[in-house]
Amino acid sequence: MSRLGVPLGSLEIFAEAGQACSFKRAAERLALSTSAVSQAVRKLEERLDRRLFDRVGNRLKLTPEGEKLLKHVLHGFDEMRAGLRSIADIREDPISICSPPGIASQLLSVVVQSLLASKERDIRLVADEAPDFRSYRDFDIAVLYGEAAARLHNLESLGPDVFAPVCAAEVKHSLQSVGDLANMPLIVNETNAVTWAEWLDLNNVSLARTNWLRFNRASQIIPAVLSGLGVALESLRVLAPQLERGELVLCDLPGSKPISRELTFLHVTANPARVERATKVANLVRCQCRTALDGRRTARDQL
Repeated sequence: MSRLGVPLGSLEIFAEAGQACSFKRAAERLALSTSAVSQAVRKLEERLDRRLFDRVGNRLKLTPEGEKLLKHVLHGFDEMRAGLRSIADIREDPISICSPPGIASQLLSVVVQSLLASKERDIRLVADEAPDFRSYRDFDIAVLYGEAAARLHNLESLGPDVFAPVCAAEVKHSLQSVGDLANMPLIVNETNAVTWAEWLDLNNVSLARTNWLRFNRASQIIPAVLSGLGVALESLRVLAPQLERGELVLCDLPGSKPISRELTFLHVTANPARVERATKVANLVRCQCRTALDGRRTARDQL
């Protein structure tokens, strides 16, 4: 078996930098200095005699050669992880899913019920507000959310996240115009990728006074809105069950516009030993989580 010709560690550093398109973020994930990451990539480029990154303004961009190499390096690391797991534990590992808590609690419960009904005996579900964008590849299925996820490679978009003001049905009659928002607490999800400030700016709204109700967990937002405590700005994907049941409604303020961004993505393992099981779960996740251009789910109750 021929040697690689380049240090394995330099390929790991390149993979992190390539996925993030940032030496700084790669350094943070690897517990290295930014200069160490930059130097490792420079030495790899010298050894390969190929430029792997271009600098566009203040940002890094993979060259075509870099894109090609990253695809194969990521696949190679996936295969190595699979090999290590295969000799570490002979028994069949649980089907593993990671997801943001808001999506996990709202939409993946149906997925878990379906897995249990199909006699899947071992299920592992991990939900973190601040996901580790390195470890997601260790899961069979990963739902990734946020601007950092949008910069990762080889992920499948689950459709746009559309953010619009949402309230309990009995509150809507009090909101006839955007100015009426000043009379209601605005519920804030401090971990969200989209803020009230962005929505107010987009809609040219300046409120003389504003009442805020702040939470640091998506799971806290839903009970607060259902209780009529205020108006939330949240992804319609996360609130899909309540909107579909009529428990929550769009405020539909005259002349207002929502914010739409591609923020939610799906990873499915390429491990040959697990891909069949993972594909079945991925189809369940797509059914529950994929959205159309208006942010509403494209399919549901089809499991």
